[in-house]
Amino acid sequence: MRRALLLLVALGTLWSVECAPRGSEYGASYGYQAPPVLRAIAPAAGPKEGGTTLTITGSGFRRSKNLKVKFSTVSPKTEVQIVAATYVDASTVLVVAPRRASAHVAHVAVSNDGVTFTSLPAVRAGGAGTYLDFEFVGSAPWGPWRLDNATVSGNGNAVIEIRRTGGRLADGVTEGSDFHASDFLFCASGVSLRRVHSHFSPVNFLGAGDGAADTDKTMSVLAGVSDAYAEFVQADTTYEVAAADDAGVTKWKWRKWAKGMFPGGTFSELNAFTTSAVELEYGVRVTFASTAGKAATDVWRFDAVTKNPRAAKGEYLSPQRVSCPLPPPDPSGNDLDVSKAGTQVELKVSYRGEHSFSAVTFVDAAGVKTVTGDPAPLGEITEALDFDDDVKLYAEGYFDGPEEYTFELEMTSASAFKWRKYRVGDAACKTTTTAPWCAWGGSGTVSVVHRVHLAHGVYVRFASLTGKAAGDRWRFDAYTFWSTTLSPVTVATQAATTSDDDALMYAEGAFFGDVDETFEVEIMSDTGTFRWRAFFATTDGSGVAWTEDVPVASSATLLRDGVSVHWLTALGKTFGDKWTFTAFAGHVVTALSKSRVGDAVPSPSNAAGDARVPTVTGVYLGAERARIRIEIGGTCTTSCSEFKWIKETPSVASPQNAHEAAATTWSGGTFTALIPMQSLEQPLVDGVNVTWGPTSGYKVGNTYTIDLAPMPTSVLPARPTPDPFFDPIGARSTYHDGAGAAPARDAVLTVEFTSGAAFKWRKDTGPYSSSVDVDADEPVTLGDTGVNLTFSAASGYVAGTRFLVPLRTHIPHVHNVTTTHGGSKSASSISRPVAAAANYANLPNQGSTLSDVLPMPGNVGSHAIHAYPAAGSLSGGGSAVPAVGYANQGGVGLSNIINAVPTHGYLAAVYPTAYVKIVGAAAVSAVSGVLADELTVSGTYTGDSSYVYQLEPHGTTSQFRWRKYALGSSEADAGSWTTANAVVTGSSSTTIDAGLSATFASSTYAVGSVNRWTFTANKGHTFVYRDSGRALWSDEVVITGGVQPLSSGVSVRFSKVSGYAPGDQFAIRNRTVDSFGTYLGASDATFELDVLDRAEFDPPVFHRASGSTTAGLQADMTVTGAYAGRSTYVYEIKIDSASSGAQSTFKWRKYLRGRSDGGGPFGSAALPVSLSPTLLDDGTYVQWAAISGHAVNDRWTVIAHAGDAFRWRKDGGDWTAPQSMTSVGLVERDFSNVGTSKTVNVDVRATGEYSGAADATIALEVLPGGATFRWKKHTYMPRAGSLNQTSTQGGPYCCGTEDVMLDSLTDTARGVGTWSPEMNMVPESTLLTDGVYVAFVSSSGYTAGDLYYVPVKKTAHHRLSDGVLIAFGADSGYSPNDRWNVSAAAGVYARGPLLGDTELSIMGSGFLPSESLKCRLSDERTLVSEIVDARYVSPNHVVCATPPHPPDTVADPVFVGAGSSSMETKGAYAWSYSVTFSVRMASATTFQWRADPLLETTGSWSGSAAIEVGTLRPLGDSGVFVTFASGETYGVGDEWTFAAYSRDDAINNVELTDIQLGSIRPGVMKHVAVSNDGGVSWSADKHGATRFLYSDIYVSPSGDDVTGDGTSSTPYRTIQRGIHAALSPGGGYVKNATNRDDIVVSPGRYTGAGNTGLFTMGKSVMVRAARSGEVVIDCAVRVAGAAHFGETMASAEGAGKVSLVGVNVENCGM
Repeated sequence: MRRALLLLVALGTLWSVECAPRGSEYGASYGYQAPPVLRAIAPAAGPKEGGTTLTITGSGFRRSKNLKVKFSTVSPKTEVQIVAATYVDASTVLVVAPRRASAHVAHVAVSNDGVTFTSLPAVRAGGAGTYLDFEFVGSAPWGPWRLDNATVSGNGNAVIEIRRTGGRLADGVTEGSDFHASDFLFCASGVSLRRVHSHFSPVNFLGAGDGAADTDKTMSVLAGVSDAYAEFVQADTTYEVAAADDAGVTKWKWRKWAKGMFPGGTFSELNAFTTSAVELEYGVRVTFASTAGKAATDVWRFDAVTKNPRAAKGEYLSPQRVSCPLPPPDPSGNDLDVSKAGTQVELKVSYRGEHSFSAVTFVDAAGVKTVTGDPAPLGEITEALDFDDDVKLYAEGYFDGPEEYTFELEMTSASAFKWRKYRVGDAACKTTTTAPWCAWGGSGTVSVVHRVHLAHGVYVRFASLTGKAAGDRWRFDAYTFWSTTLSPVTVATQAATTSDDDALMYAEGAFFGDVDETFEVEIMSDTGTFRWRAFFATTDGSGVAWTEDVPVASSATLLRDGVSVHWLTALGKTFGDKWTFTAFAGHVVTALSKSRVGDAVPSPSNAAGDARVPTVTGVYLGAERARIRIEIGGTCTTSCSEFKWIKETPSVASPQNAHEAAATTWSGGTFTALIPMQSLEQPLVDGVNVTWGPTSGYKVGNTYTIDLAPMPTSVLPARPTPDPFFDPIGARSTYHDGAGAAPARDAVLTVEFTSGAAFKWRKDTGPYSSSVDVDADEPVTLGDTGVNLTFSAASGYVAGTRFLVPLRTHIPHVHNVTTTHGGSKSASSISRPVAAAANYANLPNQGSTLSDVLPMPGNVGSHAIHAYPAAGSLSGGGSAVPAVGYANQGGVGLSNIINAVPTHGYLAAVYPTAYVKIVGAAAVSAVSGVLADELTVSGTYTGDSSYVYQLEPHGTTSQFRWRKYALGSSEADAGSWTTANAVVTGSSSTTIDAGLSATFASSTYAVGSVNRWTFTANKGHTFVYRDSGRALWSDEVVITGGVQPLSSGVSVRFSKVSGYAPGDQFAIRNRTVDSFGTYLGASDATFELDVLDRAEFDPPVFHRASGSTTAGLQADMTVTGAYAGRSTYVYEIKIDSASSGAQSTFKWRKYLRGRSDGGGPFGSAALPVSLSPTLLDDGTYVQWAAISGHAVNDRWTVIAHAGDAFRWRKDGGDWTAPQSMTSVGLVERDFSNVGTSKTVNVDVRATGEYSGAADATIALEVLPGGATFRWKKHTYMPRAGSLNQTSTQGGPYCCGTEDVMLDSLTDTARGVGTWSPEMNMVPESTLLTDGVYVAFVSSSGYTAGDLYYVPVKKTAHHRLSDGVLIAFGADSGYSPNDRWNVSAAAGVYARGPLLGDTELSIMGSGFLPSESLKCRLSDERTLVSEIVDARYVSPNHVVCATPPHPPDTVADPVFVGAGSSSMETKGAYAWSYSVTFSVRMASATTFQWRADPLLETTGSWSGSAAIEVGTLRPLGDSGVFVTFASGETYGVGDEWTFAAYSRDDAINNVELTDIQLGSIRPGVMKHVAVSNDGGVSWSADKHGATRFLYSDIYVSPSGDDVTGDGTSSTPYRTIQRGIHAALSPGGGYVKNATNRDDIVVSPGRYTGAGNTGLFTMGKSVMVRAARSGEVVIDCAVRVAGAAHFGETMASAEGAGKVSLVGVNVENCGM
């Protein structure tokens, strides 16, 4: 057959294409098909390493085995590849991009027949439809990212989605690169170089095998290795097992070498063949199928393959999004930011593969032996070249250079080498080593264990230590695979004299800042130095200061936040050369975990005399709690020098109670062989090393235990930054609770040097330790905190210097647990406070709910001078008028001038807040008198209040006189008549008073009172009012001085009828007590509130006038007396006159606390400053230490307290310390204070009016010497210094004092406040902040380190306990001994059946997305802990499904005897038949027990056992335990009996009345905890809202649908109420959470509403008879209009379903 050969020259390249005419044999063979038309390719780019699946769309695609895609380019070099495609349909094909040698844009063409393509290679002349472009990318991802979750657990994979964000524009282009789809997309958590075992290859048999059976040839490798494997085998390894003749007996030996190299290594000793598993090393175990049929030439080989455990395949989502299933970071890896909690690692992404290095090329010194990559495939022809482990070099790491480099190493001796790097393909460096790029840049020593860092994240490691010679070389290329946090560097040089090499600056590191930042680096006038600055990338840096005079260097110089720079050369720079780059946030992930390696703890049973406890070092690399047990061994007794060890794991990783802790067992593999002791680090397992001081002198059999755990805690650097010689964090410091568990709360350690060579320390605010000597040789462990201190010198420290070490715990918190049940207790409740009946007899209020009338800020009128107590009190007059329903005609809500009076029904009513506004503008009434028309009054009245004016002719007929008296008084109160005034007529007038003038109609009048004129000049005499919520004021009302009703039952009485300032406003509120919150208690409770009799004065506060120098005795004012006021008032005393040597005078006013703005004017009468007490009012006296020498406007304020303090208690327990209702609380002492000689609120007092914006606590710390202190304003710590009712620090999260010692200068985000400078303790009130003062009445003798707290409040809310809060309607004025009760009912937020499968919705904080997320359900009654997987929803929400749970079928014990009856039963009964247990005292300290089948006495007594008070004592293997109480006295013959029922009896046909009565049994109440790390640590929250009730729903004829709760002891009455209480369908978060529920119905006949005509309500419910066949649903009795049972069950009602088990149905038509 003739064929035409067409030669084409296209773009300078010769292409050869064979053509055949249509129909020819050649054409027919290939089946010519017309090429398709191309439209698009997606994605449009991918890595040059290939692996991207491409979708090509168009038209005309044919299903063909010859469907092909051609990728071609001619630049930077010619590459043409034809790849088979996959046909999808006529418009779509798929193809995987091939690997390319370079980055470029490829020309893509498609052929249906593999011959005729849509276009010729790289030819675009055919236009659209004939080709497509695909870019092969050779760069790494970079740019600004945003992570959907940047915090992960230290255990278990977490899926993190990365989104590439916009970033700033650089030259019009958004900074950063897209992600690309690829089969080689990887994510890595940090830059760990550790490798772990992955798998074994199949075993390859190399023997002749003639005549041998297959079993004789078979050797298998058991899966898995020991934990120590990764310590000693860090690379892929080939293992060889070889048979050998041993004196006629065939045995075997083994050796290993680096995978891919020629066989090498040293054989082991000979071993006999066996069919048992034999360990080669580190858990690598082989098994022979037989022991016979072996030849001396038989060989078996297999590979042990390793992997990087910190890297995993990612998922491409879009060019802007990838999903990373991120493994936990390497515990031994670098923490990018040690100042932050947890471990910060860089999230690395590569779409070009995991290993970013080329194959290594080896060339020996002679240039004879050379190989690239693994030589093993070369075969036998090169065996003589001996490419064994000695020539193997591993290139490792995460290359982060700005471009791709070649690295070259050359041996300078048998054990040392030098290295250099240069650009890939740089021909010059192949012939020279002198240019900047080509010079040797560093050196290193050959190492097998330790990797040697070269540059840019590149490390090398050798496979062997020997076999090298000077001149041997290795070479490899490093590729830009992995993402970086930094942009490429741009440079702007100032002169051509700066060469390209001199201008090359590297920016490296992992940026861990919170926002994108731009870095600028600029050469200074001294060209050997530079300056730099960093600023937000969204700004231009204007005003940002430079850091100057930094030396230019070719080694890294750290700038900040992990970013460093260096240059290729240190010289050749020009002044003004500038480099710019951007550091991107969003690349850092925080793992909330730290490795804990405990000290070697000697066993209590060790024989005395060991030389020394071994020292433990290293970082635990495991992912579970474990321990290493070391045992001294050997053929020795007292001078042993060998040891062996075993790693063990616990049966319960984190015990949740004492029983679990006591029952925890440890198990593991087997002990190692004996190991000689060495005085250097000896690796054991998982990164843990042991060092022996003396290497002999130990007792055989002695053991030491090392606890290991990945601890979810952090020890942060000391604050302030310590001196260089002091590092307060040891290498193995990990915060724990002393038992190796994660603490429930954060803490802080204070370390204070007591001398140059000793220190003391304390945790939180606890007492200081005794003095500890500094030891420069070993770390000092601080108590049971787990923290070690290390010192570089044994002395030279400064006494008094302090360092704070913050400790952080990262366990999650559970706030509440809920299910979808509809039970009657599905939520807790808090009642309104109920006033005690005795309140209505307590003076002065007698139960009134009305508060003081409060002046509004800005008031200027007189309303705060005198207080008028309640009617019937001993002073102040009777200003209140009794009204209907007013108890005992008693107290009212009082102001100083205006009194609020309830007018009806206050015992049952709560009044709305009422507002009163003074209106009365100046006005003059009409003139009265016989000649009224003869007088005209003109002018604008300027008086302050209303007066009645009288005018009458006097003296002569052309003269008059006038006088006035206050409106509301009588003529008898009038002032004196004025002298004669002229009668003026016409347009003239005679001035009278206060802006008023008189004009008469006639010029003469008859003298005498008969012609008297009278008028009233009004000012401040009317008011309007409204209730809260109403916009409109009432009509204007004239003040009468009597009781004047407002609305809603409130009346007011003004103490005078005029003189108020128009515009002044007042509020009348309720003096009530309110309660709110979410009750978190586990059982119902009652809280009692009790008002205390606090009639006292605070220390005066002196306010020096502007320019005043008043001090000393002149500033000393004292307040005495017995305050008789009924509310808390602020007295303000101001110097009115002060002359040199003359007695000063003062004026005063008072106002309700917090009402200084609007407090009204000072009194009009000035009083003399006196050395003797001067009465103000209400028993308040003031006196001075000096009567002269003051300055005008010097002021003192004194707060007089009445009815503003309370205390509370829960369930009749101890009363709390007094608490204040006012904004400045009573002083509290820290619960751990050492000093006891000082009394709070006596020796140290607080006063003032808090003006801050939020509730807070002011902390005071006594400093050394006991006469000075410092203070700071801290976030609010409710009852920070309090103890709970048992005088202990209450609860795992009590008090909030763990951060008190910190300072906001170093912990700005935690609201911890800033400590003040040292201050003297003085008796005078000293201003702290926000209007708060402190006075040390006793100014010395305090204990250094003790703390006191002053709670200051912006709100009126006061926290009690268990989530209950109260609020007082007023902050004072309550009657002493007033009392209220608040009832709190516990809720059952979560309930489900014992069979499980209930969806638990858990809300809280700190949940982390991890495959190790778990839920635990545990209780102290059955002692059963259930652990299940949890599903992450958000940081505040996880969901899990309950497993089945055994019923609680153990009854309470019944006691008979003379001794103590205190014995408890616990556990989950496990036997298959029901029994009655009997427990009797065999002696005062021992007991016996027996178990009898129900209604029988066939059991036998056990032997005697010690009671061991407080511990669980098992009753055989029944699963039941008893506990005896401590402090009790038991006697011989004391006996207890109780029943325990089998599971079958509990579920089937038995009502267990003896266990159900008064309890939730057989239900079980569990607490729910969450773990982020697979159970190493658990949340510690235990309260009423974190519980789950395992219980079916119970219905009984004797039950109650209203008061019942569906438990066995308090059942519902009807089946429908049970269905209503049953679980609704869940949220679908957990697959097996069906939310099917069980209703247990007691025997009886169920009729009528609620029992027939049942509705499923969309629920899945099984109604089960408690005794099969004894429950009847009878529809004969029906409610009119109700659907009967059969019809309802047949009706369409969603997905609901009710199943009946053991229930008979009658008359229901079923």
